[in-house]
Amino acid sequence: MDFNFQIYHDFVWGFWPGIIVVFGVGFFVGYLASFLGLGGGFIYTPFFHSFFHLTAVQAVAVSLAQMPISSLSGLVVYYKNNKIRWKQGFLLLCTSIPTAQYTAYKFGRFEDTEIGKQLFYGTPFSEFIYLIVFTVFLGILAIYNMITALRRRRRYFQTLEVRSQNLNSNIATDSKTNENQMEPFTYSPKSAIIVLLTGIFFGLFSSLFGIGGGFLAVPLFVYYFRMSPVEAVATSFLGIFLTSFGTSVMFFFQGKLHLELALIGSFGGIFGARIGSLKAINAKPYSILLVTATFQFLVVIWYVIGKLPKF
Repeated sequence: MDFNFQIYHDFVWGFWPGIIVVFGVGFFVGYLASFLGLGGGFIYTPFFHSFFHLTAVQAVAVSLAQMPISSLSGLVVYYKNNKIRWKQGFLLLCTSIPTAQYTAYKFGRFEDTEIGKQLFYGTPFSEFIYLIVFTVFLGILAIYNMITALRRRRRYFQTLEVRSQNLNSNIATDSKTNENQMEPFTYSPKSAIIVLLTGIFFGLFSSLFGIGGGFLAVPLFVYYFRMSPVEAVATSFLGIFLTSFGTSVMFFFQGKLHLELALIGSFGGIFGARIGSLKAINAKPYSILLVTATFQFLVVIWYVIGKLPKF
């Protein structure tokens, strides 16, 4: 594959604006992804699908190819702050990597089949399926994350009110602090199976939609394994880094990956991920899910208005 960067001429505003915009999107997505513990594909994939007119598989491939570098940048910060839970992270990878590899292989081949190429409402059938499933899936996820975030936000401010009423009582304050501390999690065969099953869906959605899979891992780590939101984000990033790297290699050998787009976006993602991970360390408990849901709703609206076929 040659690096003539010809694809940037396909951008609506021209070559250099295309490079600048891709770098900026990479920075922005790297920041959000590192802050939220996601791969950022819910922005990357629609962006390349819409503005560079890539096929669904190509957009997914470019989205995944930018994640290893940007996620590694964020991982360094989390590692230095001792936020990564290695046991859960590597257990997740046992199923996420092989699942992602198999899905990428099948997804890449489907686009080139006769069925995948058939037009449906003026859109190739493979594209049509991707648009419908991606929009519905992301919409459901956005609603869930928004409801969860608003509930956690309400509990957060209720806790602040209780603490402010007990400032003059050290005993009351200490009691409240102890109530908020969760008991250590006890590992069992059931917990291992849950992580392994999550890894399957982690890898599946990563290859199908170009997203990191953190939307599954982060809530699981927070609610089931009793991690803090920052620890959940950091551990999710470990899975995103290794899973996206392996899947990107698969798409590359299938000829679906535009490295020119991934390269420029990755440079922006490096800086964005580092800033985002620093921000996440001091983030409020509800803010991560709230920001995630907001951007997911924006992407769904974008697809419904501008991308879905008009029946």
